Amino acid sequence: MKKYAYSYDREDYTGSFDSPEEAVAEAVRKSEGLSSPPTEIFVGVLVEADPQTTDHAERIVEAMNRRAHVDYGDAAARYLKNASKQQIAELDQEIARTIAAWLERNKMRPTFVKVQGIREYPIPSLGFTRSKPAEGSEVNEIGMSDVLAEG
Repeated sequence: MKKYAYSYDREDYTGSFDSPEEAVAEAVRKSEGLSSPPTEIFVGVLVEADPQTTDHAERIVEAMNRRAHVDYGDAAARYLKNASKQQIAELDQEIARTIAAWLERNKMRPTFVKVQGIREYPIPSLGFTRSKPAEGSEVNEIGMSDVLAEG
């Protein structure tokens, strides 16, 4: 299920909402208390980060070959050189499962996201109204006061 977030500056996104409408509604609600309210809201789809668990097998096999060659010389020069593409792909799947389980077990899955499919929404006019001040509370003239300080 898609999740949505909002931003006022198209850089810093907030929230995880079930629909773009929910994200816009929350952004409008939050903007009402800002001293300098924004004029538009940006809403985008949250995309979970790829934990980068795949495509490690080939480099691991190459590293194993180099290490064996260093430790055992020319006798190990052909070690793992005959691994087929299918065998490397199979190993990569196993490695990816192992890394994913390790990330999960250690609570190290990515917590960052990417925002895509960004759309801009204007903030609706808040329609400010001016209430009539209470009798005698409005300042009419700025000047000196006749109030004396008691000593």
